Amino acid sequence: MVTISAVSPYLDYFLIIAIVSGFIASYFLLSFVARLRRLRLIAAMGKLLSLILFSAVTGFTSLILISTRGYQALTFEQSAALIHIIPQSPQMFVAEITLSDGRIERYLLKGDEIMIEANILKWKSWANMLGLNTAFRLDRVRGRYSNLEDERSRPLSVYSMRGSVKVDLADWRGDYKKFAFLLDVEHGSASYVSAKQEKHLQLMVTSSGLLLREIMPQD
Repeated sequence: MVTISAVSPYLDYFLIIAIVSGFIASYFLLSFVARLRRLRLIAAMGKLLSLILFSAVTGFTSLILISTRGYQALTFEQSAALIHIIPQSPQMFVAEITLSDGRIERYLLKGDEIMIEANILKWKSWANMLGLNTAFRLDRVRGRYSNLEDERSRPLSVYSMRGSVKVDLADWRGDYKKFAFLLDVEHGSASYVSAKQEKHLQLMVTSSGLLLREIMPQD
């Protein structure tokens, strides 16, 4: 999945201003050159002043757009799922996961913590500025013991989050061959938090990987 970051209405206005002023600056550039060739120096100076003015407007608005795009690329976050942790007994809990497409999955997990794993495709920074954000595919959910000896000796629980789609990672990467020159890195990412108390979590995909953030329950 390739997502295009949302641009605020204010940035839309700046984009329109940059495009319009750029066209006007081009018009005055052509007019300035034409009058200069005809040795109409006074008329050419007027066109030059207009050219400088609209070029400055174009440069200023373009600078705002580029810097804002860069900031959005660095701070990009996308919600992938909402998770409700419901403890059942010591080292056992239910994770009710509402995915971004509206599907709700329930998993009975053993352990002290919940861990979510995903496959991540991260684009080059300049590609982020063009609107390409981190592509991801949720892979597994598992229970995790906080104590290493428990992890080695107690029952483990892990489930696939790919659903009924039986596509391996190589096939998934193949969907992005035409974007290969924009790809920065592909990797696995995981995030885990305590599941000892009832809580609501939001699974976020950032420019660097997964993040589980506790949130207030929705009414």
